[in-house]
Amino acid sequence: MSTLEINKIVAAVLLTGIVASFSSFLAGVIMHPPELDEPVYVVAGAAPEEAPADAAGEAEENVVAMLASADEAAGEAVGKKCATCHTFEQGGANKLGPNLWNVVNRPIASVDGFGYSDALQGMSDDAWTFEHLNAFLANPKDFAPGTKMSFAGLRKPEDRADLLVYMRSLSDDPAPLPEAEAPAAEEGAAAEGAAAEGAAAEGSAEEGAAAEAQDSQEAPAEGAAAGGPADGIVAMVASADEAAGEKVAKKCATCHTFEQGGANKLGPNLWNVVDRPIASVEDFSYSDALAERSGEAWTFEHLNAFIEKPKDFAPGTKMSFAGIRKPEDRADLLRYMRSLSDSPAPLPE
Repeated sequence: MSTLEINKIVAAVLLTGIVASFSSFLAGVIMHPPELDEPVYVVAGAAPEEAPADAAGEAEENVVAMLASADEAAGEAVGKKCATCHTFEQGGANKLGPNLWNVVNRPIASVDGFGYSDALQGMSDDAWTFEHLNAFLANPKDFAPGTKMSFAGLRKPEDRADLLVYMRSLSDDPAPLPEAEAPAAEEGAAAEGAAAEGAAAEGSAEEGAAAEAQDSQEAPAEGAAAGGPADGIVAMVASADEAAGEKVAKKCATCHTFEQGGANKLGPNLWNVVDRPIASVEDFSYSDALAERSGEAWTFEHLNAFIEKPKDFAPGTKMSFAGIRKPEDRADLLRYMRSLSDSPAPLPE
């Protein structure tokens, strides 16, 4: 083949490339495809679910009380949303989220070899109770601000209840189902709710969850019983850590608001709670157990007793939260609750 023929072939190839490039440019100038208002294909679980028409009413659903009648098979179907980021079988590998076998009641952020966010590592003293899992599943970023979890949450209470009973089944020794409770929660320390590992479990890189029906924290030290004497828990408030108490209070956020003028949720607003009369928040429906004590006030002693074990302080209370066992956590929470006021109550001596 002569040099002239080779040059012709090279020139033809170059010309073809130039024509193709120019054609592409010209097509882009002539054609203007419209932008879509929303993606044609959405990855399951990555986008928020459409909020139901009665979203405000659903916020007051006591999901944990629904577990006894929830559908495990339906929960397994809901759990398919989690399968991209989690495994469910015993000994399964971690993926974007940790393995979910035996998740109910295990300590938060405790799966070996998984890199948790600081948000969940800071809650490692707590357990993935039904309440915590429910809260995390409903809204991961509200339950653990700073979580890496990208899942937007499960809005439907029925879906969360079904998923929780399925997650409970992922164990050789399933956790006991909580006793059914009336939907209203009560004043005091922290009826908690929410949300979990799994379909909404830990986000694209986290363990997830919801609130506790049985508190797995340590039993209180001897002498630190509910409503203990002034030289017990209450005396610790003066040296307690307000910032740590605010962290403990995240357990209450599903059922309570803290800001002045905040709305009532499953429990009443907690602004200015220290020393206010018991069962006194307007438009909140209290149980008879608390209404009968309306002549008393939420002193540090009463709050300490109610936070430690609500059902011992007020037998018959609708409050489903099992209580906070660690004396230090209660003292820190009381110090934080004291700060929720324009005129904080005097610290106990």
